[in-house]
Order: sequence, then C-alpha cells, then structure tokens
Amino acid sequence: MQPLERVFTSEHGTVLIATLMVVVLLGTLGAALALAVSTESVTAANYEASQQTLYAADAGIERIVGELRGLASWRTIPAPASVSGSADVNDGSSFARAPDGANLDFAQLTARRQTESNARYPNTPDLPAWRLFAHASMNRITADIANGSPYVIVWVADDPDDLDGDPATDTNDVVMVHAEAFGIRGGHRAIEATIQREDAMAAGLPGVMRSDVRLIAWQEVR
Repeated sequence: MQPLERVFTSEHGTVLIATLMVVVLLGTLGAALALAVSTESVTAANYEASQQTLYAADAGIERIVGELRGLASWRTIPAPASVSGSADVNDGSSFARAPDGANLDFAQLTARRQTESNARYPNTPDLPAWRLFAHASMNRITADIANGSPYVIVWVADDPDDLDGDPATDTNDVVMVHAEAFGIRGGHRAIEATIQREDAMAAGLPGVMRSDVRLIAWQEVR
C-alpha cells in the first residue's frame, strides 16, 4: 500500500496535467475561432471592395452613354483626339492613383486595353482602336466627397462591324465603350458595352428628332 502523501502527490500531478491540457485545448479553439472570424472579415471586405468597383465601372459606362446620347453625330467619337467634354468625368491628368495607392498610368493601361482587344478580334482594317475618352474618381463623377472612391477610366472604339476600313471614324452609329474601375484592396473590375445611336421623333414635338441609344451588348470583361 502506497503512503498517503505519495497518493496525494500523484493525484495532484494528474489534475495539473489535465488542467494544462484543457487550457491548451481552449487556447487552440480560441485561436482557431479568431482566425476564422478574421478570415471571414477579410473575405467580406474584399467582396465589398470588388462589388464597389464593379458598380463604379458600370456607372462609368452609364455616364458616358448619357453623354453620347446628347450628340448629334458619333462620326468622330473613335477619332484619336476624341475625349469627353464633361469636366466631371475628365480630370485632365495623365496618370492617377487608385484608392489603394497603386499608380495608374493611362498610356500603359491603354496599351494593355489594345493588346487584350487585339487578341479578341481578327486583324482587319476595322480592328478596334481604343481611345482614352474619360477618367476621374467616382466622387468627382457623382459629386460625392467620400474618401476611398474607385477611380474610373473609360475608353471608346469603333465597332469591327463598321466595315468602312477606318477604325477612327464611325459610319454606322455603333461604338464600343469600355470602363475599368480601380478600388481599395486591389479591387479592379471592367465592363464593356456596344451601343447604337438611333434617331427618333421627339415625343409631343412633330418634326423634331432626338437622339437615343440602344444597348446591343453588355458584359463584364475578366
């Protein structure tokens, strides 16, 4: 039979080891829970930033379509010197910074846009030639003073089905508009639309024509 003191010492050691195991287990579970919550928060924040840039790119398309709707002719829209005449969508700079601090070099981005387009369309005289048309932060476009607003860049090009052999001139009232938005956390989304200009009788004004726009195609470009 073991001495009573030795039994107490043995039981005390067993309880201590069990307690340490419980503490370690609880610590591990707590760390795992904290990691899961942190990962979920980051994922949600990244998704929100991505969606914000998608909406900004779509808003860029809508804003330029609205401007083109008011023009009597689109013939010179694809011309090299063609730019938006609205100060709210054209800040006049040659480069900018995205909300996350990334440099946005318009010349490099335009070259990339052209390279990506060239890979999609056959090399013909009507190959789309993308022109930098507008660029500004969303808070400038929407007159919102919020910080961290995505930066939007818009290009235009003549559609390849024009078949006039001149990508700098529109002759069929159909052009393409491509908008890219750059946001926080590296958010970047792009949308491209093909639109057609149509003349219609102004409602209630006999003999007066107005310009309207019909959406032919809309897609997110990845």
